[in-house]
Order: sequence, then C-alpha cells, then structure tokens
Amino acid sequence: MDDLDITSLLQPRQGYLSKLGGGQEKGSKWNRRWFVLRDNVLMYFNSPKDFTGFRDKPSGVVLLEECNVRTRDDRGGSSQRPFTFVLSHANGESVVLAADSEKEMLEWMQAVRTSRMCITDPDAAAQNESQRRLSAEAELESATGRRADAEAALTSIEKELEAVQLEHRTVENEKEKAEKELKELMARFKLRKSLLHWRHRKLTLSFRALITVVFRERIEQSRNVKAAAEKMAAMMAEDMDTAAASRQRAEAAKRKSEEMLAKELLMKKEGEVDARECEKLFAAESNKAYGVQQEEAKLLAEGPAQASADTKEKEEVLQLSLLLGNLKAESELLQQQLKRRAPYKT
Repeated sequence: MDDLDITSLLQPRQGYLSKLGGGQEKGSKWNRRWFVLRDNVLMYFNSPKDFTGFRDKPSGVVLLEECNVRTRDDRGGSSQRPFTFVLSHANGESVVLAADSEKEMLEWMQAVRTSRMCITDPDAAAQNESQRRLSAEAELESATGRRADAEAALTSIEKELEAVQLEHRTVENEKEKAEKELKELMARFKLRKSLLHWRHRKLTLSFRALITVVFRERIEQSRNVKAAAEKMAAMMAEDMDTAAASRQRAEAAKRKSEEMLAKELLMKKEGEVDARECEKLFAAESNKAYGVQQEEAKLLAEGPAQASADTKEKEEVLQLSLLLGNLKAESELLQQQLKRRAPYKT
C-alpha cells in the first residue's frame, strides 16, 4: 500500500459543495467546502490543497452507513438555495448540502447511494445499478449472518451480565447484612460503654462518701489547720506591711537626719570662718588698745605742764578709749553668738 500512488486511492467523486452550518436542517449560514467520497465516508476540507491523502485530518466527516439521501424543499425559508439535498440519519442528525447545478446534485446523490451500500471493490464503479443492487443484497445477507452471530454473542454476553448482576446482588445483600450487624454491634458497644461510664461514676461517688465517713475527723483537723495557717499567714502579712511602713518611716527619718547633719556641718564651717575673722578683729583692736594705753601712760608721765598743751590729744585718747571699749563689747557679743551657733560635739 505504501508503494501505491496517492491518486490511485482517490474516489471517483470529489469537488466543491456548499454546507449548511450547525449540523441541522435549520440554519442560515452556508460554507463552501471541498468534499471527498471514499467507501461509505464523506469527508470535507476547507480547500483542495488541504487534501493530499486519506491520512490527512479533515475538517469534518459524515458516515453514510444507514443514511437516507433526499432532496430538500425549503419552501421559501430564510436559507433557501437551489440544488440542495439532505443526508439524514435515523438518530435525527442531518447534513444539508448544495451543488452548483442539478447535474452535480444528481451525481453526488447517486454516488452517496452507491457508497452507502458499503461497496469497497474498486471494480464496482464499472458496474450498473442492477449489478450493484445484487452485490448490495449479497452484502446485506452476509451482514444479516454477521448480525445473527452478533446477536448470539450479545445473548451470551447478556447471560454473563445476568450472572454478574446476580453475583453483584448477592454481594450487595451480604454487604447490607454486614452493615446491619455492624450497626447492631456499634449499638451494643455504645450501650456497654454507657453502662460502664455510669458504673464508674457510681463507684467514684461511693468511694468519696466512704472516704468522707472514715476520715471525717482527719478532714476536720486538716481544715482547722488550714484555717489556722491561713489566719497566721494573714497576720504575718499584716506584720510585714507594718514593718515595711516602719522601715519606710525610718528611711525617711534617716534621710532627714542626714540632711540636718549636712546643714549643721555647713553652719559649723561658716561659724569657724566667722570666729577666725572675729579673732583677727579682736587681735587688731587689742593691739590698738595696747598702743592707746601706752600713749596714755606716756602722757601722764610727762606732767601737768604738757597736759594743758595737749588737751586735744587727751580728748582724742579718751575718744579712742571709748571706741576701744565699744569694740571689746561688740567682740564679746560676737563670740557669744558664735558659741550659741556652733554645734555640740558628741
């Protein structure tokens, strides 16, 4: 077959036809396609160049086996077109085609009628209609025999299917029975679980009651001990709060005493500085007083003659003596103030 020329495989019928879109008789769009007829298969392509052999994938395929070929009467429909014929099947599918002339339409219809008889002999193209009909009747008888064999095989398969279905029903019944038993077991298990739970709860309550009766005195003692411990703990907590408050007050007093000590030390330092300054002033005044006394003694030693002459000097000396006395009094007052301000030594 591979060595044969592709043209030897071409059917005697191929050419352009218009196809109504939608795959039904009701439609409005016509598409022009290149149709090729081979055996009982009608293929169509978009253009002749798309068909280079029967191994090419066509745009569509129409099976002609058991199809009816008839002309179409549009009767003024929206898709009315001359030279139209229909390929209809028993399942309701149909293909509407249109040729360019009546001659082409009749030739295509005849070719389809011949092809749908499944004439596969390449010499059948040279036979007339009666010979083709006889050949088709022989093929029909052969197909009837094959159909009887197929029906016998189908009967055998149906019997096997019935056996399988019976076995399936048996398995289903066993499955239902097993599910029913499982449900019963689950119900028993839940009931037993509930009984065990109720018994466990009852035993727990009985044990608690027994423990309460037997160890009642110990329980009361433990409760009293617990209450005493809680009371002692509360008292200790109060004592701790009081101690904490006392500690805070002591810390505040300590801080206050430290501040007062710092102030006293500062005042002591200031008093010492003032005392040193007063001592310096007292020493200077003492020196001045001592000089005045010497001058006074000297004047007294010189005699009354000079006393009249030096009246002014005496007055000045007296004034200086008064001033010296005042300074002594002021210095003593300052010393007393410094003694009162100075802190006591511990």
